[in-house]
Amino acid sequence: MVVGISGSPRKGGNTDTLLAALLRGAAVAGARTEVLFLRDYRFSPCIGCEKCRELKTCGTFRDDMQRLYPVLERADGLVLGSPTHNYNVTAIMKGFIDRLYPYYDFSADRRKWGSRLGGPGKKALVFAVCEQPTPENLGVTLPALALSFRALGFEIFDEWGVTGFFERAAVLQDPGVMAAAAARGRKLAEALGKPV
Repeated sequence: MVVGISGSPRKGGNTDTLLAALLRGAAVAGARTEVLFLRDYRFSPCIGCEKCRELKTCGTFRDDMQRLYPVLERADGLVLGSPTHNYNVTAIMKGFIDRLYPYYDFSADRRKWGSRLGGPGKKALVFAVCEQPTPENLGVTLPALALSFRALGFEIFDEWGVTGFFERAAVLQDPGVMAAAAARGRKLAEALGKPV
């Protein structure tokens, strides 16, 4: 299964629109898909209490992350998208990433770690949308996504920065970008193999 995750606070915006196209492409290649809009879930930010290191789950908060964890665990592939806010991922995407800390297993000296979330064959496609026309204005949005999910055990299959779009769903007016989204989603599903 390919799970799409939107970190956009704006419903029906460019991130949501591209995510839908990416997942349609994955579905064409035979993947089952599911989409999660982080704005629809309520969860607290990680407070660094470290209880999860022993419990292997969050022992401080009982919130909507408990609904998200099982979906992520079932996923063979992830498609993660965020608009660029101040050269970075959105606050809700950052909060979500931080709450994945329970999946890490650390060595006694904390210098080595592994993840129980990713693993062999699991792949992620990350993308970012920026209103400014030049790639440098994406800032660290793509690395923030890619580095985080690589550390969680996913192969980063694709990193895609989309620039020059701000008005709600403006990407729909660019057939080339929409076709590229569908093609990237299809390639991710094909790389995961069938059925997924």
